[in-house]
Amino acid sequence: MSKPSLPAGGTPAQWWSSRRWSILILAAAAAIFALLVYTANQGRTHQAQSTELDRLSYEAAEVLNVSKDEITVDRTSFDLISTGSQVVLLRLRSGEFAGENVEVTNFVSAFNSLPLKVGDRVTVYQYVAADGALDRVYIYEYDRIWAVYALLAVFFAVVVLVGGRTGLKSLLGLGLTVICVIWVLCPMLMKGADPVWTAFGLCVYVTVVSFVLLGGTGKKILCAILGTIGGTGLAALFGAAAQAFCRITSYSMYSTDSLLDEFKNIQLQGIPLHITGLLTAGILIAALGAVMDVAMSLSSAMAELKTVDPSLGKAELWRSAMRIGRDMVGTMTNTLILAFAGTSLVMILYLWSLDLSFRQLMSSSFLAVELISALSSSIGVVLCVPLTAAIGALVYGAKR
Repeated sequence: MSKPSLPAGGTPAQWWSSRRWSILILAAAAAIFALLVYTANQGRTHQAQSTELDRLSYEAAEVLNVSKDEITVDRTSFDLISTGSQVVLLRLRSGEFAGENVEVTNFVSAFNSLPLKVGDRVTVYQYVAADGALDRVYIYEYDRIWAVYALLAVFFAVVVLVGGRTGLKSLLGLGLTVICVIWVLCPMLMKGADPVWTAFGLCVYVTVVSFVLLGGTGKKILCAILGTIGGTGLAALFGAAAQAFCRITSYSMYSTDSLLDEFKNIQLQGIPLHITGLLTAGILIAALGAVMDVAMSLSSAMAELKTVDPSLGKAELWRSAMRIGRDMVGTMTNTLILAFAGTSLVMILYLWSLDLSFRQLMSSSFLAVELISALSSSIGVVLCVPLTAAIGALVYGAKR
């Protein structure tokens, strides 16, 4: 009985020969990942906290009883928002005080719409007194941990059932991206790394590993990698140029947000966080997924064209790839613009309700930031098409 991991009629030597470059690249990527995580988190600098915050912790709790319910419906709101307060008895389910019962007041408003009933699971934040006793307990939010796990499980199941082994590989690439952002990018930025170059290097790393995981090594993967790196880099260049042209900086992202004050407080505590460059870094990360999609699709199409007609030369491949790429551009740019519009829908609605003048709206930093982000990502996708087509024409059109 032949081993399923080997090709038909193959031997371990042949299996190694056909996969050695993929294995070597992934092994090197694993070593680089371990080094990056270690370097980024070694001597990690945390935000200085007050003594009170040091005694703060978030724990799980369950509602045992609702003894006083004064929640009413706000009839002045078209959405009939519940407002008022409740006195609830909670049993702590985690932390050093697990098993204890505490009575707290639950305030309900439009910004904290958490009307509770017996059996609800919530997350609370508790303060511990200097003598180690439980001091105060407040309700933070519903406990959504298992809901998040369930949604992720459904997503993973759908991807694997539909995509099979390729879907599983794509999930590995997605997991790598998330881990790199959380465990590498964020700690490196908090240690003073340049946001733009750090994000670009991370994008290159994720691109190489994700594509090798999906398709191994070969001309198709090489074209997709080079096209993605080039398209993402062009998106960042356009974004940086657009920021200079519109006289926008990364600080403009937080003109109406308290996050800017928080970042300034972090800097005052001696943490060398560079806010300048965060906008361009965000453009790099936002554009990466769409550019990868276009580069891979176009590279695969060119590989199929060359397989069907090996006599195709560089010029024919270029023209065919451009015709295919134009169809991709027609839908992908619309997708990106709508994605940015969707994430900013609340702010767009708020600005519209103010009945701003045309000049006031066009001069606002919010519009400039959102426009630069959306257009830069779209520019990266658009320029990825001729770039990948040119690379594919050179690679597939070569005699050797």
